[in-house]
Amino acid sequence: ATFGTTTLQSAKAMNRFTKKRDKFENHCLNSMALFTKYQIMLTATRLTYTVAKYNANLVRCFSSIHSTGKIARHQSYPDVTSRPFRSMLYVPASNTRALEKLSKFTFGMKPDSVMYDLEDGVGPASKDEARDNLRQFFRNQKEKDRNPPRHFGLIRVNRMDTPWFEKDTAAVVEFFEEDADNELIHGVILPKIEGWNDVNSVSKHFQDLFGETSPSSPLKDLNYSNPATSPPIISPIPFWAMMETPRAILSASSIASHPSIQGLILGTNDLSKEIRLRPHSHKATRSGLSTSLQVTILAARAYNKLVIDGVYNHFNDDEGFREECNQGKEWGMDGKTLIHPNQLSAANEIFAPSKEEIEYARRVLDCWEAVSSNSDEQFTGVAVLNGLMIEELHVESARKLLERANAIASFESS
Repeated sequence: ATFGTTTLQSAKAMNRFTKKRDKFENHCLNSMALFTKYQIMLTATRLTYTVAKYNANLVRCFSSIHSTGKIARHQSYPDVTSRPFRSMLYVPASNTRALEKLSKFTFGMKPDSVMYDLEDGVGPASKDEARDNLRQFFRNQKEKDRNPPRHFGLIRVNRMDTPWFEKDTAAVVEFFEEDADNELIHGVILPKIEGWNDVNSVSKHFQDLFGETSPSSPLKDLNYSNPATSPPIISPIPFWAMMETPRAILSASSIASHPSIQGLILGTNDLSKEIRLRPHSHKATRSGLSTSLQVTILAARAYNKLVIDGVYNHFNDDEGFREECNQGKEWGMDGKTLIHPNQLSAANEIFAPSKEEIEYARRVLDCWEAVSSNSDEQFTGVAVLNGLMIEELHVESARKLLERANAIASFESS
Protein backbone atom coordinates (compact mmCIF):
# COMPACT_ATOMS: atom_id res chain seq x y z
CA ALA A 1 0.00 0.00 0.00
CA THR A 2 2.83 2.33 0.92
CA PHE A 3 4.61 1.50 -2.33
CA GLY A 4 1.41 2.08 -4.32
CA THR A 5 0.81 5.43 -2.61
CA THR A 6 4.40 6.51 -3.24
CA THR A 7 4.20 5.48 -6.88
CA LEU A 8 0.96 7.44 -7.32
CA GLN A 9 2.49 10.52 -5.73
CA SER A 10 5.54 10.19 -7.96
CA ALA A 11 3.33 9.92 -11.05
CA LYS A 12 1.43 13.07 -10.03
CA ALA A 13 4.69 14.87 -9.38
CA MET A 14 5.99 13.74 -12.76
CA ASN A 15 2.81 14.97 -14.38
CA ARG A 16 3.15 18.35 -12.70
CA PHE A 17 6.79 18.51 -13.76
CA THR A 18 5.85 17.65 -17.33
CA LYS A 19 3.23 20.40 -17.38
CA LYS A 20 5.70 22.91 -15.98
CA ARG A 21 8.34 21.73 -18.44
CA ASP A 22 5.93 22.15 -21.33
CA LYS A 23 4.90 25.53 -20.02
CA PHE A 24 8.56 26.53 -19.66
CA GLU A 25 9.32 25.33 -23.17
CA ASN A 26 6.37 27.29 -24.53
CA HIS A 27 7.56 30.31 -22.61
CA CYS A 28 11.05 29.86 -24.10
CA LEU A 29 9.61 29.55 -27.58
CA ASN A 30 7.51 32.65 -27.05
CA SER A 31 10.51 34.47 -25.68
CA MET A 32 12.61 33.45 -28.66
CA ALA A 33 9.86 34.55 -31.02
CA LEU A 34 9.52 37.82 -29.14
CA PHE A 35 13.30 38.25 -29.16
CA THR A 36 13.38 37.61 -32.89
CA LYS A 37 10.55 40.09 -33.34
CA TYR A 38 12.42 42.70 -31.30
CA GLN A 39 15.56 42.01 -33.32
CA ILE A 40 13.60 42.62 -36.50
CA MET A 41 12.08 45.77 -35.02
CA LEU A 42 15.47 46.94 -33.82
CA THR A 43 16.97 46.30 -37.24
CA ALA A 44 14.09 48.14 -38.86
CA THR A 45 14.46 50.99 -36.40
CA ARG A 46 18.19 51.20 -37.09
CA LEU A 47 17.50 51.12 -40.79
CA THR A 48 14.83 53.81 -40.41
CA TYR A 49 17.21 55.88 -38.32
CA THR A 50 19.97 55.40 -40.88
CA VAL A 51 17.65 56.43 -43.72
CA ALA A 52 16.37 59.38 -41.68
CA LYS A 53 19.93 60.39 -40.87
CA TYR A 54 20.86 60.09 -44.54
CA ASN A 55 17.88 62.21 -45.53
CA ALA A 56 18.73 64.72 -42.83
CA ASN A 57 22.26 64.93 -44.15
CA LEU A 58 20.91 65.48 -47.63
CA VAL A 59 18.61 68.21 -46.41
CA ARG A 60 21.46 69.75 -44.43
CA CYS A 61 23.66 69.57 -47.50
CA PHE A 62 20.90 71.08 -49.60
CA SER A 63 20.28 73.78 -47.01
CA SER A 64 23.97 74.58 -47.19
CA ILE A 65 23.66 74.86 -50.94
CA HIS A 66 20.60 77.06 -50.40
CA SER A 67 22.33 79.41 -47.97
CA THR A 68 25.91 79.38 -49.24
CA GLY A 69 25.39 78.26 -52.80
CA LYS A 70 28.03 75.53 -52.85
CA ILE A 71 28.19 74.22 -56.38
CA ALA A 72 30.56 72.65 -58.84
CA ARG A 73 31.37 75.74 -60.92
CA HIS A 74 32.28 78.06 -58.04
CA GLN A 75 33.29 77.26 -54.49
CA SER A 76 30.19 79.07 -53.23
CA TYR A 77 27.67 81.77 -53.91
CA PRO A 78 28.78 84.86 -51.99
CA ASP A 79 26.90 85.56 -48.77
CA VAL A 80 25.27 88.68 -50.16
CA THR A 81 22.98 89.30 -47.20
CA SER A 82 25.85 90.85 -45.25
CA ARG A 83 26.91 93.42 -47.86
CA PRO A 84 25.19 96.71 -48.81
CA PHE A 85 22.73 96.88 -51.70
CA ARG A 86 21.50 100.43 -51.20
CA SER A 87 21.81 101.29 -54.89
CA MET A 88 21.63 99.18 -58.04
CA LEU A 89 22.46 101.24 -61.12
CA TYR A 90 21.12 100.24 -64.54
CA VAL A 91 23.89 100.49 -67.14
CA PRO A 92 22.92 99.62 -70.74
CA ALA A 93 25.76 97.57 -72.19
CA SER A 94 25.34 99.40 -75.50
CA ASN A 95 26.43 102.65 -73.80
CA THR A 96 30.24 102.56 -73.64
CA ARG A 97 30.38 106.01 -72.06
CA ALA A 98 28.21 104.84 -69.17
CA LEU A 99 30.38 101.75 -68.72
CA GLU A 100 33.57 103.78 -68.53
CA LYS A 101 32.04 106.13 -65.96
CA LEU A 102 31.75 103.28 -63.46
CA SER A 103 35.44 103.48 -62.57
CA LYS A 104 35.19 107.22 -61.86
CA PHE A 105 32.58 107.17 -59.10
CA THR A 106 33.87 108.01 -55.61
CA PHE A 107 32.61 107.85 -52.03
CA GLY A 108 28.83 108.25 -51.72
CA MET A 109 28.47 108.33 -55.51
CA LYS A 110 29.66 104.73 -55.91
CA PRO A 111 26.86 102.25 -56.66
CA ASP A 112 26.72 99.25 -54.34
CA SER A 113 25.69 97.13 -57.32
CA VAL A 114 25.49 97.48 -61.09
CA MET A 115 23.06 95.88 -63.50
CA TYR A 116 24.82 95.44 -66.86
CA ASP A 117 21.76 95.45 -69.06
CA LEU A 118 21.44 93.42 -72.25
CA GLU A 119 17.64 93.45 -72.20
CA ASP A 120 15.22 96.42 -72.21
CA GLY A 121 17.97 99.04 -72.07
CA VAL A 122 19.37 97.81 -75.40
CA GLY A 123 17.52 98.03 -78.71
CA PRO A 124 17.11 94.93 -80.92
CA ALA A 125 19.63 96.20 -83.45
CA SER A 126 22.27 96.78 -80.75
CA LYS A 127 22.21 93.43 -78.94
CA ASP A 128 25.38 92.06 -80.55
CA GLU A 129 27.20 95.35 -80.05
CA ALA A 130 26.17 95.41 -76.38
CA ARG A 131 27.64 91.95 -75.76
CA ASP A 132 30.87 92.97 -77.50
CA ASN A 133 31.03 96.18 -75.45
CA LEU A 134 30.61 94.24 -72.23
CA ARG A 135 33.25 91.72 -73.24
CA GLN A 136 35.76 94.48 -73.98
CA PHE A 137 34.83 96.39 -70.82
CA PHE A 138 35.49 93.37 -68.58
CA ARG A 139 38.78 92.65 -70.29
CA ASN A 140 39.86 96.26 -69.87
CA GLN A 141 38.97 96.10 -66.18
CA LYS A 142 41.12 93.00 -65.76
CA GLU A 143 44.10 94.49 -67.59
CA LYS A 144 44.20 97.73 -65.62
CA ASP A 145 46.78 97.74 -62.85
CA ARG A 146 44.47 98.76 -60.04
CA ASN A 147 42.09 97.31 -57.48
CA PRO A 148 38.97 95.75 -58.96
CA PRO A 149 35.67 97.63 -58.57
CA ARG A 150 33.88 96.93 -55.31
CA HIS A 151 30.37 97.03 -56.74
CA PHE A 152 28.37 93.84 -57.12
CA GLY A 153 28.14 93.10 -60.84
CA LEU A 154 25.02 91.52 -62.33
CA ILE A 155 24.21 90.89 -66.00
CA ARG A 156 20.59 91.09 -67.12
CA VAL A 157 20.04 88.73 -70.05
CA ASN A 158 17.09 88.62 -72.41
CA ARG A 159 14.16 86.29 -71.78
CA MET A 160 14.41 82.63 -72.63
CA ASP A 161 11.77 82.96 -75.38
CA THR A 162 13.70 85.65 -77.29
CA PRO A 163 16.19 85.17 -80.15
CA TRP A 164 18.95 86.78 -78.05
CA PHE A 165 18.85 84.46 -75.03
CA GLU A 166 21.27 81.84 -76.39
CA LYS A 167 23.94 84.38 -77.30
CA ASP A 168 23.45 86.27 -74.03
CA THR A 169 23.91 83.19 -71.87
CA ALA A 170 26.85 81.94 -73.92
CA ALA A 171 28.50 85.33 -73.41
CA VAL A 172 27.78 85.19 -69.67
CA VAL A 173 29.53 81.82 -69.41
CA GLU A 174 32.49 83.25 -71.31
CA PHE A 175 32.62 86.27 -68.96
CA PHE A 176 32.47 84.03 -65.88
CA GLU A 177 35.22 81.79 -67.19
CA GLU A 178 37.50 84.77 -67.81
CA ASP A 179 36.63 86.33 -64.44
CA ALA A 180 38.04 83.42 -62.45
CA ASP A 181 38.33 85.48 -59.24
CA ASN A 182 34.70 86.67 -59.45
CA GLU A 183 35.79 90.29 -59.11
CA LEU A 184 33.58 91.74 -61.84
CA ILE A 185 30.56 89.48 -62.29
CA HIS A 186 28.58 87.96 -59.45
CA GLY A 187 25.31 86.80 -60.95
CA VAL A 188 22.65 86.91 -63.65
CA ILE A 189 19.36 88.80 -63.62
CA LEU A 190 16.42 86.94 -65.17
CA PRO A 191 13.64 89.15 -66.58
CA LYS A 192 9.94 88.20 -66.64
CA ILE A 193 10.40 85.22 -64.32
CA GLU A 194 6.94 83.93 -63.36
CA GLY A 195 7.50 80.81 -61.27
CA TRP A 196 9.63 77.98 -59.92
CA ASN A 197 9.75 76.11 -63.22
CA ASP A 198 11.04 79.20 -65.05
CA VAL A 199 14.00 79.31 -62.66
CA ASN A 200 14.53 75.57 -63.09
CA SER A 201 14.55 75.88 -66.88
CA VAL A 202 17.22 78.58 -66.90
CA SER A 203 19.20 76.71 -64.22
CA LYS A 204 19.22 73.60 -66.41
CA HIS A 205 20.30 75.70 -69.38
CA PHE A 206 23.32 77.04 -67.50
CA GLN A 207 24.16 73.57 -66.20
CA ASP A 208 24.28 72.37 -69.79
CA LEU A 209 26.48 75.29 -70.80
CA PHE A 210 28.93 74.55 -67.98
CA GLY A 211 28.74 70.79 -68.63
CA GLU A 212 27.36 70.00 -65.19
CA THR A 213 24.79 67.43 -64.11
CA SER A 214 21.73 68.24 -62.07
CA PRO A 215 22.17 67.87 -58.30
CA SER A 216 18.43 67.61 -57.82
CA SER A 217 17.85 63.86 -58.19
CA PRO A 218 18.75 62.76 -54.60
CA LEU A 219 16.25 65.28 -53.28
CA LYS A 220 13.17 64.33 -55.28
CA ASP A 221 11.46 62.57 -52.39
CA LEU A 222 12.48 64.97 -49.63
CA ASN A 223 9.80 67.61 -50.35
CA TYR A 224 12.21 70.49 -49.87
CA SER A 225 9.93 73.19 -48.39
CA ASN A 226 8.43 74.00 -51.76
CA PRO A 227 5.07 72.92 -53.15
CA ALA A 228 6.36 72.86 -56.71
CA THR A 229 6.11 69.47 -58.36
CA SER A 230 9.53 69.62 -60.02
CA PRO A 231 12.63 69.25 -57.82
CA PRO A 232 15.10 72.15 -57.69
CA ILE A 233 17.83 72.40 -60.29
CA ILE A 234 20.68 74.53 -58.98
CA SER A 235 22.37 76.91 -61.36
CA PRO A 236 26.18 77.16 -61.48
CA ILE A 237 25.59 80.94 -61.41
CA PRO A 238 23.46 82.81 -58.86
CA PHE A 239 20.22 84.31 -60.19
CA TRP A 240 18.26 87.43 -59.36
CA ALA A 241 14.62 87.45 -60.46
CA MET A 242 12.87 90.47 -61.94
CA MET A 243 9.40 90.66 -60.39
CA GLU A 244 7.48 92.52 -63.08
CA THR A 245 4.29 90.59 -63.93
CA PRO A 246 1.14 89.62 -62.00
CA ARG A 247 2.12 85.95 -62.29
CA ALA A 248 5.50 86.72 -60.75
CA ILE A 249 3.89 88.46 -57.78
CA LEU A 250 1.43 85.59 -57.25
CA SER A 251 4.40 83.16 -57.39
CA ALA A 252 6.72 85.31 -55.27
CA SER A 253 7.10 82.74 -52.49
CA SER A 254 7.85 79.93 -54.95
CA ILE A 255 10.43 82.03 -56.80
CA ALA A 256 12.12 83.26 -53.61
CA SER A 257 12.35 79.70 -52.23
CA HIS A 258 14.36 78.44 -55.20
CA PRO A 259 18.00 77.80 -54.17
CA SER A 260 19.32 79.40 -57.38
CA ILE A 261 17.75 82.74 -56.45
CA GLN A 262 19.82 85.23 -54.46
CA GLY A 263 17.49 88.20 -54.64
CA LEU A 264 14.31 89.72 -56.04
CA ILE A 265 14.19 92.98 -58.02
CA LEU A 266 10.96 94.89 -58.53
CA GLY A 267 10.30 95.87 -62.13
CA THR A 268 7.72 98.51 -61.27
CA ASN A 269 7.37 100.01 -64.76
CA ASP A 270 6.42 96.70 -66.36
CA LEU A 271 4.32 95.76 -63.35
CA SER A 272 2.39 99.05 -63.53
CA LYS A 273 1.70 98.39 -67.20
CA GLU A 274 0.55 94.80 -66.57
CA ILE A 275 -1.71 95.82 -63.68
CA ARG A 276 -3.05 98.64 -65.91
CA LEU A 277 -2.33 101.45 -63.50
CA ARG A 278 -2.96 104.94 -64.78
CA PRO A 279 0.21 106.87 -65.76
CA HIS A 280 1.95 108.37 -62.72
CA SER A 281 -0.57 106.85 -60.32
CA HIS A 282 2.36 105.01 -58.69
CA LYS A 283 4.18 108.27 -57.86
CA ALA A 284 4.59 109.21 -54.20
CA THR A 285 2.11 106.84 -52.49
CA ARG A 286 2.33 104.03 -55.08
CA SER A 287 -0.98 102.80 -53.68
CA GLY A 288 -1.71 100.71 -56.76
CA LEU A 289 1.58 98.84 -56.33
CA SER A 290 1.66 98.54 -52.55
CA THR A 291 0.24 95.00 -52.38
CA SER A 292 2.66 93.72 -55.04
CA LEU A 293 5.64 95.37 -53.37
CA GLN A 294 4.79 94.08 -49.90
CA VAL A 295 4.07 90.54 -51.11
CA THR A 296 7.52 90.50 -52.74
CA ILE A 297 9.15 91.77 -49.54
CA LEU A 298 7.40 89.05 -47.51
CA ALA A 299 8.56 86.35 -49.92
CA ALA A 300 12.15 87.61 -49.83
CA ARG A 301 12.22 87.74 -46.04
CA ALA A 302 10.61 84.30 -45.71
CA TYR A 303 13.60 82.77 -47.53
CA ASN A 304 16.33 85.18 -46.40
CA LYS A 305 16.75 86.75 -49.84
CA LEU A 306 17.46 90.36 -50.73
CA VAL A 307 14.78 92.58 -52.28
CA ILE A 308 15.47 95.72 -54.32
CA ASP A 309 12.85 98.39 -55.02
CA GLY A 310 11.88 99.52 -58.53
CA VAL A 311 13.07 102.62 -60.36
CA TYR A 312 11.92 106.22 -60.01
CA ASN A 313 11.47 107.58 -63.53
CA HIS A 314 11.64 111.33 -62.74
CA PHE A 315 15.40 111.39 -62.28
CA ASN A 316 15.55 115.18 -61.86
CA ASP A 317 12.93 115.18 -59.10
CA ASP A 318 15.17 114.82 -56.03
CA GLU A 319 12.37 115.45 -53.53
CA GLY A 320 10.07 112.83 -55.05
CA PHE A 321 12.93 110.35 -55.32
CA ARG A 322 13.84 110.78 -51.67
CA GLU A 323 10.22 110.34 -50.67
CA GLU A 324 10.01 107.05 -52.58
CA CYS A 325 13.33 105.83 -51.15
CA ASN A 326 12.12 106.54 -47.62
CA GLN A 327 8.90 104.68 -48.35
CA GLY A 328 10.80 101.67 -49.65
CA LYS A 329 13.10 101.67 -46.62
CA GLU A 330 10.14 101.83 -44.23
CA TRP A 331 8.53 98.87 -45.99
CA GLY A 332 11.72 96.79 -45.68
CA MET A 333 13.49 97.14 -49.04
CA ASP A 334 17.26 96.60 -49.05
CA GLY A 335 17.88 99.23 -51.73
CA LYS A 336 16.64 100.77 -54.96
CA THR A 337 17.28 100.37 -58.67
CA LEU A 338 18.43 103.58 -60.34
CA ILE A 339 18.23 104.85 -63.88
CA HIS A 340 20.64 107.78 -63.50
CA PRO A 341 23.88 108.42 -61.57
CA ASN A 342 22.44 111.58 -60.00
CA GLN A 343 20.18 109.32 -57.92
CA LEU A 344 23.13 107.50 -56.32
CA SER A 345 23.89 109.89 -53.49
CA ALA A 346 20.34 110.05 -52.13
CA ALA A 347 19.79 106.29 -52.38
CA ASN A 348 23.08 105.51 -50.62
CA GLU A 349 22.26 108.01 -47.89
CA ILE A 350 18.66 106.94 -47.25
CA PHE A 351 19.12 103.16 -47.37
CA ALA A 352 22.07 103.36 -45.00
CA PRO A 353 21.41 103.43 -41.24
CA SER A 354 21.10 107.04 -40.12
CA LYS A 355 23.16 108.51 -37.31
CA GLU A 356 20.07 108.45 -35.09
CA GLU A 357 19.45 104.78 -35.88
CA ILE A 358 23.07 103.87 -35.14
CA GLU A 359 23.02 105.77 -31.85
CA TYR A 360 19.76 104.13 -30.77
CA ALA A 361 21.08 100.65 -31.69
CA ARG A 362 24.13 101.24 -29.50
CA ARG A 363 21.92 102.34 -26.61
CA VAL A 364 19.81 99.19 -27.00
CA LEU A 365 22.92 97.00 -26.79
CA ASP A 366 24.32 98.93 -23.83
CA CYS A 367 21.00 98.70 -21.99
CA TRP A 368 20.71 94.98 -22.67
CA GLU A 369 24.28 94.30 -21.58
CA ALA A 370 23.81 96.27 -18.35
CA VAL A 371 20.58 94.49 -17.39
CA SER A 372 21.55 90.96 -18.46
CA SER A 373 24.93 91.09 -16.69
CA ASN A 374 23.60 92.52 -13.41
CA SER A 375 24.36 89.85 -10.82
CA ASP A 376 22.22 91.54 -8.16
CA GLU A 377 18.94 90.88 -9.94
CA GLN A 378 17.53 87.84 -11.74
CA PHE A 379 17.40 88.57 -15.46
CA THR A 380 13.89 88.03 -16.83
CA GLY A 381 14.77 88.37 -20.54
CA VAL A 382 13.33 91.88 -20.72
CA ALA A 383 14.97 95.30 -20.38
CA VAL A 384 13.49 98.80 -20.42
CA LEU A 385 15.00 101.73 -22.32
CA ASN A 386 13.32 105.11 -21.84
CA GLY A 387 10.00 103.43 -21.12
CA LEU A 388 10.24 101.03 -24.08
CA MET A 389 10.40 97.28 -23.56
CA ILE A 390 13.53 95.65 -25.03
CA GLU A 391 13.62 91.93 -25.85
CA GLU A 392 16.13 89.65 -27.57
CA LEU A 393 14.57 90.38 -30.98
CA HIS A 394 15.28 94.11 -30.55
CA VAL A 395 18.87 93.31 -29.59
CA GLU A 396 19.30 91.14 -32.69
CA SER A 397 17.92 93.92 -34.91
CA ALA A 398 20.29 96.43 -33.30
CA ARG A 399 23.28 94.15 -33.91
CA LYS A 400 22.32 93.66 -37.57
CA LEU A 401 21.91 97.39 -38.07
CA LEU A 402 25.38 98.09 -36.67
CA GLU A 403 26.85 95.30 -38.81
CA ARG A 404 25.24 96.88 -41.86
CA ALA A 405 26.62 100.29 -40.93
CA ASN A 406 30.11 98.82 -40.55
CA ALA A 407 29.82 97.03 -43.91
CA ILE A 408 28.84 100.30 -45.61
CA ALA A 409 31.70 102.17 -43.97
CA SER A 410 34.15 99.50 -45.12
CA PHE A 411 32.74 99.60 -48.67
CA GLU A 412 32.93 103.37 -48.97
CA SER A 413 36.47 103.58 -47.58
CA SER A 414 37.84 101.05 -50.10
